[in-house]
Amino acid sequence: MRTVYKAFALLTALGVAAQAAAIALAVFTIVDMVEGGGVLDSSYDPMDNLGSALHWYGAIVVASLGLVLLVVSFFNRFRGAKMWATITFALVVLQWVLAFTAFEVVPVGYLHGLNALAIFTCALLAFRAAHRADQLATTVPAQAPAAL
Repeated sequence: MRTVYKAFALLTALGVAAQAAAIALAVFTIVDMVEGGGVLDSSYDPMDNLGSALHWYGAIVVASLGLVLLVVSFFNRFRGAKMWATITFALVVLQWVLAFTAFEVVPVGYLHGLNALAIFTCALLAFRAAHRADQLATTVPAQAPAAL
């Protein structure tokens, strides 16, 4: 089960990295459109922008991965399993709150970007905790049962 935990921790981190790439694509697509004479006004549909659409759907994927990581953490018994999964998932929930808040209070978007880095880091720390537990399990020999 530790392998499953490691997989979802790593997938969560990779999902956040993909999110960063997607939003960069969205911004550069908008810049290219405006430089080409396009107009960005209230009729603009962000879902027509590939990067923006990928970022939106990617957010659902990252949230799902974070939730699965949290659930899987309850089936693992190594130091930090539940803690890192809980922190990662809590940051994912905060990410959604920051995203929706940023549409009303634009500077909050800055925190949205910083929080993404925190999710990425915590997901990698979850992976590292599981990896260390794997290494410990292979270096500590199993003890024979005590004689009665």
